[in-house]
Amino acid sequence: MVWQAGIVVIILASIPYLFYFLGIRFGKKTPSIPVMKNPPPVSIVISAYNEARIIAERIENIASLRYPHDRIEVILVDDCSSDDTGSLAAAAFGRTDLSYRIIRNDNRLGTNRSYNRAIATIENTIVVTTDADVFFTPDTLGILISRLCSDDRIAAACADLRPHDSRNSTADFESVYRNFYGQMCDWESAIDSTYTLNGAMVAFRKDLVQRIEESRGADDANTAFAAIRNGYRAVYEIHAVVYEILPEDLPTQFRQKTRRAKRLIEATLANLNLLFLKRPFALFYAMRIWMYTFTPVLYIMGTILFMAGIFLVNIPVFALLLIAGLFLFFVWKRNLVSAFTINQIYLFSGLLNLGKNTLTWESTSKK
Repeated sequence: MVWQAGIVVIILASIPYLFYFLGIRFGKKTPSIPVMKNPPPVSIVISAYNEARIIAERIENIASLRYPHDRIEVILVDDCSSDDTGSLAAAAFGRTDLSYRIIRNDNRLGTNRSYNRAIATIENTIVVTTDADVFFTPDTLGILISRLCSDDRIAAACADLRPHDSRNSTADFESVYRNFYGQMCDWESAIDSTYTLNGAMVAFRKDLVQRIEESRGADDANTAFAAIRNGYRAVYEIHAVVYEILPEDLPTQFRQKTRRAKRLIEATLANLNLLFLKRPFALFYAMRIWMYTFTPVLYIMGTILFMAGIFLVNIPVFALLLIAGLFLFFVWKRNLVSAFTINQIYLFSGLLNLGKNTLTWESTSKK
Protein backbone atom coordinates (compact mmCIF):
# COMPACT_ATOMS: atom_id res chain seq x y z
CA MET A 1 0.00 0.00 0.00
CA VAL A 2 1.04 3.60 -0.60
CA TRP A 3 1.14 4.65 3.06
CA GLN A 4 3.26 1.61 3.95
CA ALA A 5 5.74 2.52 1.22
CA GLY A 6 5.86 6.01 2.71
CA ILE A 7 6.80 4.60 6.12
CA VAL A 8 9.61 2.55 4.58
CA VAL A 9 11.00 5.62 2.81
CA ILE A 10 10.80 7.70 6.02
CA ILE A 11 12.70 4.97 7.91
CA LEU A 12 15.42 4.99 5.23
CA ALA A 13 15.60 8.76 5.55
CA SER A 14 15.96 8.53 9.33
CA ILE A 15 18.84 6.01 9.46
CA PRO A 16 21.64 8.55 10.10
CA TYR A 17 19.59 10.28 12.79
CA LEU A 18 18.91 6.94 14.49
CA PHE A 19 22.65 6.27 14.32
CA TYR A 20 23.38 9.55 16.09
CA PHE A 21 20.55 9.07 18.58
CA LEU A 22 22.13 5.80 19.73
CA GLY A 23 25.54 7.43 19.85
CA ILE A 24 24.25 10.31 21.96
CA ARG A 25 22.41 7.95 24.29
CA PHE A 26 25.09 5.29 24.77
CA GLY A 27 28.29 6.68 23.26
CA LYS A 28 31.35 8.44 24.64
CA LYS A 29 31.04 11.99 25.95
CA THR A 30 33.62 14.76 25.80
CA PRO A 31 34.85 15.48 29.35
CA SER A 32 34.98 19.07 30.56
CA ILE A 33 38.42 20.61 31.00
CA PRO A 34 39.76 23.26 33.38
CA VAL A 35 40.13 26.77 31.99
CA MET A 36 43.74 27.79 31.40
CA LYS A 37 45.17 30.17 33.98
CA ASN A 38 47.68 31.63 31.52
CA PRO A 39 45.88 31.66 28.14
CA PRO A 40 47.70 32.50 24.90
CA PRO A 41 47.15 35.65 22.82
CA VAL A 42 44.35 35.38 20.25
CA SER A 43 43.12 37.33 17.24
CA ILE A 44 39.33 37.59 16.92
CA VAL A 45 38.15 38.22 13.34
CA ILE A 46 34.65 39.56 12.63
CA SER A 47 33.32 39.76 9.09
CA ALA A 48 30.48 42.29 8.92
CA TYR A 49 28.14 43.61 6.26
CA ASN A 50 25.51 46.24 7.12
CA GLU A 51 25.51 45.50 10.85
CA ALA A 52 25.13 49.11 12.05
CA ARG A 53 22.14 48.13 14.20
CA ILE A 54 24.16 45.75 16.34
CA ILE A 55 27.90 46.22 15.84
CA ALA A 56 28.42 48.48 18.89
CA GLU A 57 26.63 46.00 21.16
CA ARG A 58 28.72 43.19 19.65
CA ILE A 59 31.98 44.99 20.44
CA GLU A 60 30.80 45.71 23.97
CA ASN A 61 30.09 41.99 24.32
CA ILE A 62 33.66 41.10 23.32
CA ALA A 63 34.94 43.72 25.78
CA SER A 64 33.01 41.95 28.56
CA LEU A 65 34.98 38.71 28.12
CA ARG A 66 36.92 37.53 31.16
CA TYR A 67 39.82 36.58 28.89
CA PRO A 68 42.80 38.90 29.55
CA HIS A 69 42.25 41.91 27.32
CA ASP A 70 45.97 42.42 26.76
CA ARG A 71 45.93 39.06 24.97
CA ILE A 72 43.05 39.88 22.63
CA GLU A 73 43.33 41.51 19.22
CA VAL A 74 40.07 42.21 17.35
CA ILE A 75 40.01 42.62 13.58
CA LEU A 76 36.78 43.81 11.97
CA VAL A 77 36.48 43.28 8.22
CA ASP A 78 33.87 45.68 6.85
CA ASP A 79 32.72 44.02 3.63
CA CYS A 80 31.62 47.13 1.74
CA SER A 81 28.78 48.00 4.10
CA SER A 82 26.41 50.64 2.77
CA ASP A 83 25.52 51.80 6.29
CA ASP A 84 27.64 53.14 9.18
CA THR A 85 29.01 49.77 10.33
CA GLY A 86 32.66 50.85 10.09
CA SER A 87 32.37 54.23 11.82
CA LEU A 88 30.10 52.90 14.57
CA ALA A 89 32.53 50.04 15.16
CA ALA A 90 35.47 52.44 15.44
CA ALA A 91 33.58 54.54 17.98
CA ALA A 92 32.64 51.44 19.99
CA PHE A 93 36.21 50.14 19.98
CA GLY A 94 37.37 53.54 21.19
CA ARG A 95 35.27 53.10 24.33
CA THR A 96 37.07 49.84 25.23
CA ASP A 97 40.60 48.83 26.13
CA LEU A 98 40.75 46.31 23.28
CA SER A 99 43.48 46.30 20.66
CA TYR A 100 41.73 46.49 17.30
CA ARG A 101 42.03 47.02 13.57
CA ILE A 102 39.36 47.73 10.96
CA ILE A 103 39.88 46.45 7.42
CA ARG A 104 37.59 47.83 4.73
CA ASN A 105 37.12 45.80 1.58
CA ASP A 106 37.01 47.71 -1.71
CA ASN A 107 34.65 45.07 -3.17
CA ARG A 108 32.24 42.57 -1.64
CA LEU A 109 34.28 39.47 -0.80
CA GLY A 110 31.96 37.42 1.39
CA THR A 111 32.82 35.66 4.63
CA ASN A 112 35.50 33.20 3.50
CA ARG A 113 37.58 35.69 1.53
CA SER A 114 37.15 38.40 4.17
CA TYR A 115 38.44 36.03 6.83
CA ASN A 116 41.42 35.07 4.69
CA ARG A 117 42.27 38.70 4.07
CA ALA A 118 42.44 39.28 7.83
CA ILE A 119 44.17 35.98 8.61
CA ALA A 120 47.04 36.90 6.25
CA THR A 121 47.83 39.89 8.48
CA ILE A 122 47.72 38.07 11.84
CA GLU A 123 50.84 37.22 13.82
CA ASN A 124 49.18 35.38 16.71
CA THR A 125 49.13 31.59 16.46
CA ILE A 126 45.47 31.28 17.48
CA VAL A 127 42.69 32.80 15.39
CA VAL A 128 39.00 33.04 16.31
CA THR A 129 36.47 33.73 13.55
CA THR A 130 33.02 34.94 14.56
CA ASP A 131 29.87 36.63 13.30
CA ALA A 132 28.68 40.17 13.98
CA ASP A 133 25.25 39.08 15.27
CA VAL A 134 26.20 36.59 17.98
CA PHE A 135 27.10 37.06 21.63
CA PHE A 136 29.68 35.29 23.79
CA THR A 137 29.13 34.48 27.44
CA PRO A 138 31.95 35.96 29.58
CA ASP A 139 33.84 32.65 29.92
CA THR A 140 33.23 31.30 26.39
CA LEU A 141 36.55 32.35 24.89
CA GLY A 142 38.55 30.96 27.80
CA ILE A 143 36.74 27.62 27.65
CA LEU A 144 37.11 27.30 23.87
CA ILE A 145 40.81 28.19 23.81
CA SER A 146 41.45 25.80 26.69
CA ARG A 147 39.84 23.01 24.64
CA LEU A 148 41.87 23.93 21.56
CA CYS A 149 45.11 23.86 23.56
CA SER A 150 44.26 20.72 25.55
CA ASP A 151 45.52 18.31 22.89
CA ASP A 152 48.27 18.80 20.31
CA ARG A 153 46.13 16.82 17.85
CA ILE A 154 43.35 19.45 17.91
CA ALA A 155 43.73 22.09 15.20
CA ALA A 156 40.23 23.64 15.35
CA ALA A 157 37.37 23.91 17.82
CA CYS A 158 33.98 25.62 17.90
CA ALA A 159 31.50 26.73 20.53
CA ASP A 160 27.93 25.57 21.13
CA LEU A 161 25.35 27.82 19.46
CA ARG A 162 21.99 28.63 21.05
CA PRO A 163 19.13 31.05 20.24
CA HIS A 164 19.51 34.43 21.91
CA ASP A 165 15.86 35.40 22.30
CA SER A 166 13.42 32.70 23.44
CA ARG A 167 10.47 34.96 22.56
CA ASN A 168 11.35 34.94 18.87
CA SER A 169 8.80 33.09 16.72
CA THR A 170 11.52 30.82 15.32
CA ALA A 171 13.30 30.12 18.62
CA ASP A 172 11.33 27.03 19.68
CA PHE A 173 12.15 25.06 16.53
CA GLU A 174 15.76 26.24 16.63
CA SER A 175 16.27 25.40 20.31
CA VAL A 176 15.23 21.77 19.83
CA TYR A 177 17.31 21.42 16.67
CA ARG A 178 20.38 23.06 18.23
CA ASN A 179 20.23 20.83 21.30
CA PHE A 180 20.29 17.64 19.22
CA TYR A 181 22.85 19.08 16.77
CA GLY A 182 25.24 19.98 19.57
CA GLN A 183 25.03 16.51 21.10
CA MET A 184 25.70 14.94 17.70
CA CYS A 185 28.83 17.02 17.25
CA ASP A 186 29.93 16.37 20.83
CA TRP A 187 29.77 12.60 20.28
CA GLU A 188 31.74 12.87 17.03
CA SER A 189 34.34 15.02 18.81
CA ALA A 190 34.68 12.55 21.68
CA ILE A 191 35.48 9.77 19.22
CA ASP A 192 37.50 11.71 16.62
CA SER A 193 36.37 14.87 14.82
CA THR A 194 33.37 16.77 13.52
CA TYR A 195 33.34 19.00 10.46
CA THR A 196 29.96 20.58 11.23
CA LEU A 197 31.34 23.42 13.31
CA ASN A 198 29.37 26.53 14.26
CA GLY A 199 30.60 29.55 12.32
CA ALA A 200 29.40 31.74 15.18
CA MET A 201 32.70 30.99 16.93
CA VAL A 202 35.54 28.89 15.54
CA ALA A 203 39.06 28.88 17.01
CA PHE A 204 41.98 27.35 15.13
CA ARG A 205 45.74 27.21 15.13
CA LYS A 206 47.09 29.24 12.26
CA ASP A 207 50.22 27.09 11.96
CA LEU A 208 47.98 24.08 11.22
CA VAL A 209 45.19 25.77 9.22
CA GLN A 210 46.70 28.52 7.08
CA ARG A 211 43.62 29.56 5.13
CA ILE A 212 39.93 28.84 4.54
CA GLU A 213 38.73 27.43 1.23
CA GLU A 214 37.14 30.34 -0.63
CA SER A 215 35.52 29.00 -3.79
CA ARG A 216 32.66 27.05 -2.22
CA GLY A 217 31.38 25.79 1.08
CA ALA A 218 30.88 27.29 4.54
CA ASP A 219 33.84 28.87 6.33
CA ASP A 220 33.30 26.77 9.48
CA ALA A 221 33.11 23.41 7.68
CA ASN A 222 36.03 24.34 5.43
CA THR A 223 38.15 25.18 8.48
CA ALA A 224 37.37 21.78 10.00
CA PHE A 225 38.04 19.94 6.74
CA ALA A 226 41.43 21.66 6.45
CA ALA A 227 42.34 20.49 9.94
CA ILE A 228 41.17 16.92 9.31
CA ARG A 229 42.86 16.75 5.90
CA ASN A 230 46.14 17.74 7.57
CA GLY A 231 45.85 14.85 10.01
CA TYR A 232 44.48 16.75 13.00
CA ARG A 233 41.18 16.90 14.87
CA ALA A 234 38.34 19.44 14.72
CA VAL A 235 36.13 19.36 17.80
CA TYR A 236 32.93 20.80 19.25
CA GLU A 237 33.16 22.31 22.73
CA ILE A 238 29.65 22.02 24.13
CA HIS A 239 30.51 23.90 27.34
CA ALA A 240 31.48 27.09 25.49
CA VAL A 241 28.23 28.90 24.73
CA VAL A 242 27.44 31.47 22.05
CA TYR A 243 24.01 33.04 21.58
CA GLU A 244 22.74 33.92 18.13
CA ILE A 245 20.18 36.62 17.39
CA LEU A 246 17.64 34.87 15.19
CA PRO A 247 15.84 36.45 12.25
CA GLU A 248 12.54 37.91 13.36
CA ASP A 249 10.31 35.82 11.12
CA LEU A 250 10.25 32.48 9.31
CA PRO A 251 10.71 33.88 5.76
CA THR A 252 13.92 35.66 6.77
CA GLN A 253 15.17 32.64 8.67
CA PHE A 254 14.31 30.46 5.68
CA ARG A 255 16.65 32.50 3.47
CA GLN A 256 19.38 32.39 6.09
CA LYS A 257 19.06 28.67 6.74
CA THR A 258 18.85 27.86 3.04
CA ARG A 259 22.13 29.70 2.45
CA ARG A 260 23.77 27.91 5.37
CA ALA A 261 22.45 24.51 4.28
CA LYS A 262 23.59 25.05 0.71
CA ARG A 263 27.12 26.00 1.77
CA LEU A 264 27.35 23.11 4.24
CA ILE A 265 26.27 20.66 1.53
CA GLU A 266 28.82 22.16 -0.87
CA ALA A 267 31.61 21.67 1.66
CA THR A 268 30.37 18.13 2.33
CA LEU A 269 30.47 17.14 -1.33
CA ALA A 270 33.81 18.85 -1.99
CA ASN A 271 35.78 16.56 0.33
CA LEU A 272 34.60 13.08 -0.63
CA ASN A 273 38.13 11.66 -0.75
CA LEU A 274 38.19 11.91 3.06
CA LEU A 275 35.79 8.95 3.09
CA PHE A 276 38.89 6.78 2.65
CA LEU A 277 40.63 8.01 5.80
CA LYS A 278 41.52 5.18 8.16
CA ARG A 279 40.02 6.84 11.22
CA PRO A 280 36.55 6.94 12.84
CA PHE A 281 35.80 10.28 11.19
CA ALA A 282 35.20 8.47 7.88
CA LEU A 283 32.10 6.71 9.29
CA PHE A 284 30.70 9.95 10.69
CA TYR A 285 31.38 11.65 7.37
CA ALA A 286 29.48 8.94 5.47
CA MET A 287 26.50 9.39 7.78
CA ARG A 288 26.60 13.17 7.32
CA ILE A 289 26.61 12.77 3.53
CA TRP A 290 23.49 10.60 3.81
CA MET A 291 21.96 13.09 6.25
CA TYR A 292 22.49 16.16 4.07
CA THR A 293 21.91 14.79 0.59
CA PHE A 294 19.59 11.76 0.75
CA THR A 295 17.56 12.26 3.93
CA PRO A 296 15.80 15.53 2.91
CA VAL A 297 14.64 14.08 -0.40
CA LEU A 298 13.60 10.73 1.09
CA TYR A 299 11.83 12.30 4.08
CA ILE A 300 9.75 14.69 1.99
CA MET A 301 8.95 11.96 -0.53
CA GLY A 302 8.05 9.49 2.23
CA THR A 303 5.84 12.00 4.04
CA ILE A 304 3.93 12.78 0.83
CA LEU A 305 3.47 9.07 0.10
CA PHE A 306 2.33 8.34 3.65
CA MET A 307 -0.20 11.17 3.81
CA ALA A 308 -1.50 10.49 0.30
CA GLY A 309 -1.88 6.80 1.13
CA ILE A 310 -3.77 7.54 4.34
CA PHE A 311 -6.04 9.97 2.48
CA LEU A 312 -6.90 7.27 -0.06
CA VAL A 313 -7.86 4.67 2.56
CA ASN A 314 -9.18 6.65 5.53
CA ILE A 315 -10.06 10.34 5.28
CA PRO A 316 -10.93 10.76 9.02
CA VAL A 317 -7.49 9.44 10.03
CA PHE A 318 -5.90 11.74 7.44
CA ALA A 319 -7.77 14.69 9.00
CA LEU A 320 -6.61 13.72 12.51
CA LEU A 321 -2.99 13.44 11.35
CA LEU A 322 -3.25 16.81 9.64
CA ILE A 323 -4.65 18.42 12.80
CA ALA A 324 -1.89 16.81 14.87
CA GLY A 325 0.71 18.17 12.46
CA LEU A 326 -0.72 21.68 12.66
CA PHE A 327 -0.71 21.44 16.46
CA LEU A 328 2.97 20.44 16.50
CA PHE A 329 3.97 23.27 14.17
CA PHE A 330 1.84 26.13 15.47
CA VAL A 331 0.97 25.34 19.10
CA TRP A 332 3.51 22.99 20.70
CA LYS A 333 6.56 24.08 18.75
CA ARG A 334 9.23 22.76 21.09
CA ASN A 335 9.19 19.17 19.83
CA LEU A 336 11.58 17.01 17.84
CA VAL A 337 9.16 16.15 15.02
CA SER A 338 8.54 19.72 13.90
CA ALA A 339 12.20 20.71 14.40
CA PHE A 340 13.32 17.70 12.35
CA THR A 341 10.78 18.39 9.59
CA ILE A 342 11.69 22.06 9.27
CA ASN A 343 15.37 21.17 9.16
CA GLN A 344 14.70 18.77 6.28
CA ILE A 345 12.92 21.56 4.41
CA TYR A 346 15.93 23.83 4.89
CA LEU A 347 18.29 21.11 3.66
CA PHE A 348 16.06 20.35 0.67
CA SER A 349 16.02 24.04 -0.22
CA GLY A 350 19.80 24.06 0.11
CA LEU A 351 20.02 21.16 -2.34
CA LEU A 352 17.83 23.02 -4.81
CA ASN A 353 20.13 26.05 -4.56
CA LEU A 354 23.38 24.21 -5.23
CA GLY A 355 25.32 26.02 -7.92
CA LYS A 356 23.97 29.45 -7.04
CA ASN A 357 26.43 32.09 -5.85
CA THR A 358 26.10 32.70 -2.09
CA LEU A 359 29.65 33.83 -1.36
CA THR A 360 28.22 37.17 -0.27
CA TRP A 361 25.31 37.58 2.09
CA GLU A 362 22.66 39.91 3.44
CA SER A 363 22.40 40.90 7.08
CA THR A 364 19.73 39.04 9.01
CA SER A 365 20.21 40.88 12.29
CA LYS A 366 17.14 42.32 14.00
CA LYS A 367 16.10 45.71 12.77
